[in-house]
Amino acid sequence: MRDKLNKKSINIGILGTGFMGRTHAYAYKNIGFYLESPQVMPELVGIYGRNPEKTAKFKNIYGFRKEFLNNWQKLVEDKEIEVIDNCLPNFMHYEPCLYALEKNKHVICEKPLTVRLEEAKTLYERMLKTGVKTMTVFNYRFLPAVMFMKKFIEAGNVGRIFHFRGLFAHSGHIDVERRWGWKEHFDSSGGGASADLGIHVIDLARFLVGNVTKVYALEKTFIPERKDQYGEVRKVTVDDAFVSLITFENGATGIIEATRVGTGFKNYLRIEIHGSEGALAWNLEDLNYVKVFRAEGPREERGWKRILIDLPWWPPRGHIGGWQIGHVFALYNFLKAVIEDEAFSPSFYDGYQAQRVLEAIHISSREHQEINLEAIK
Repeated sequence: MRDKLNKKSINIGILGTGFMGRTHAYAYKNIGFYLESPQVMPELVGIYGRNPEKTAKFKNIYGFRKEFLNNWQKLVEDKEIEVIDNCLPNFMHYEPCLYALEKNKHVICEKPLTVRLEEAKTLYERMLKTGVKTMTVFNYRFLPAVMFMKKFIEAGNVGRIFHFRGLFAHSGHIDVERRWGWKEHFDSSGGGASADLGIHVIDLARFLVGNVTKVYALEKTFIPERKDQYGEVRKVTVDDAFVSLITFENGATGIIEATRVGTGFKNYLRIEIHGSEGALAWNLEDLNYVKVFRAEGPREERGWKRILIDLPWWPPRGHIGGWQIGHVFALYNFLKAVIEDEAFSPSFYDGYQAQRVLEAIHISSREHQEINLEAIK
């Protein structure tokens, strides 16, 4: 590794040329626009893909120097590449991440960290042994509105937290003609709405309120069969939706819910926090505004205030930002932690902890009982 004081750039290798690979490439390329004086800039060195035409096109469009076709091991082993960014499907998270850790590379992995809890635990324990930096991509933590809520809570403005409510809903699976794919099979996805959307709500609950201690959940599959790309009818083995009651370590209660058959929603992530001194409300479909309530002054004069959250520098003040800025700030802060050798969160620890809650949701729904997180290791 180069001396951190002289280092202004860091070399990136991305695994995957799909939607998330494109999202991460966008974020890396735009760090210099969203931050006025970035302390580190990424160099896009290597891209891995399985489709020759798509991989070559991806390499040329985004300016990668090397392509690694059908061989992610070679990308990980490349001595020039310092950070491995895993944007592959869920079932391809574990092996490349573990191999990267064994090669002492810094590792970024899309959520959920793995398909199986024991794999997430292995990655976390391996991270501790190597001492490298890791990130589970819980990008919503880095949206300016969510950061505002975090600071508002830490300043004591909510007081003692009583309730957390989190819902992530879209309607992408309502169409019964939607093809069966790897996201409809538990062994390749680790869950349906729960692992795809709910894992984000789980992380935001932990980030904003604290650790979860108990879970009672119900998962539901509304469309039990779908046709695959060949017209063969396949069984859906994951949830279309779930709802769970949770208890936090600090005594607060919560509701975590997610659905992929939420008629009327496109990408609706709503967070509410209610406490003894105030409350907060925010949703992703109106992502630049936070609603704030303060329990002060005459009761008849109290009410919600809607605040426009500015970005740190760009676009100009008062100009709203978009969904992609969460990835820009997430990846930049990770790279900054690497060159400054500082602690970073959300790491594989946070990915593992979120997966423990996800596992409790699966077990609770299956066994129809409350699950104590102490039993989920």
